[in-house]
Amino acid sequence: MSSAPTRQAIFSLYRELFAMIHALPNKQKTNALTSLREGFRRNHNVSGEKATNLFKEAEKKAAYLRITTPLSCQRHRGQRAGTTTYVHGADGLEEGKSTLLKKGTIVSNWDGKNLDPCSVKRHNSQLRRAGFMNNSHAKGIF
Repeated sequence: MSSAPTRQAIFSLYRELFAMIHALPNKQKTNALTSLREGFRRNHNVSGEKATNLFKEAEKKAAYLRITTPLSCQRHRGQRAGTTTYVHGADGLEEGKSTLLKKGTIVSNWDGKNLDPCSVKRHNSQLRRAGFMNNSHAKGIF
């Protein structure tokens, strides 16, 4: 038997659902918001096994919305109140935004002359996964 969800978990799930519903198109948004509000208000005093089942059902709906909602809509827009950004600069730790030193410059240790070890490892593992263990079939016995 699983325990009933905590009040904090319920409110967290409600806020997450509310935020993801706001990213839906206007036609779907009004119906979904009404359904969300009415569902949570109708079942606010439910406890025990029924509360656990309703919570699991709401989690399934949230999982579906996470799949269908673009990531850009799921993330918080702008900075939230009460948060601060710190940047480590030449003068130590500074409050504020980071600045781009050379615009458009991509810094990488790997170019056309050498291979990225991570890419090589991924390539070899994908070859093994596809069934290409070695090239002994092509070389013969020599």
